[in-house]
Amino acid sequence: MKKYLSIILSLACSAGALAQETVYPTPGFSGTVLIKNATVHVGTGTVLSNASVLISNDKIEKVGTDVSAPANATVVDATGKHVYPGLILSNSNLGLKEIGAQVRGSNDFNEIGELNPNIQSIVAYNTDSKIINTLRSNGILLAN
Repeated sequence: MKKYLSIILSLACSAGALAQETVYPTPGFSGTVLIKNATVHVGTGTVLSNASVLISNDKIEKVGTDVSAPANATVVDATGKHVYPGLILSNSNLGLKEIGAQVRGSNDFNEIGELNPNIQSIVAYNTDSKIINTLRSNGILLAN
């Protein structure tokens, strides 16, 4: 009886996995948007206060303090907000773990497990990671 009860309980608990939404990439944006009154951080390190960013058909067309909205543009007031040229990945294992790695990265058994506060990632960072270029092309500007 315990065997059947445990099987029914495991099936009931795992049924929630079937209810998960399938994730698809979003289609590209095909309109014109003006983000105005924002603090814009340009990729060169320049910071523009009270600036605007004009985005047309999924591409940044103009950035500056003298950008005006075209007639068909959706205007977003970003007063007090910051606009960056890329995304910041604040918590990652970039350069520390590769996709589909079949070989252990270390023979030190003290490093086994998900939580290892004793490991120094600056020593273990892999600059030849295949994931870095993939993230960069997807808009990740900075990873910690």
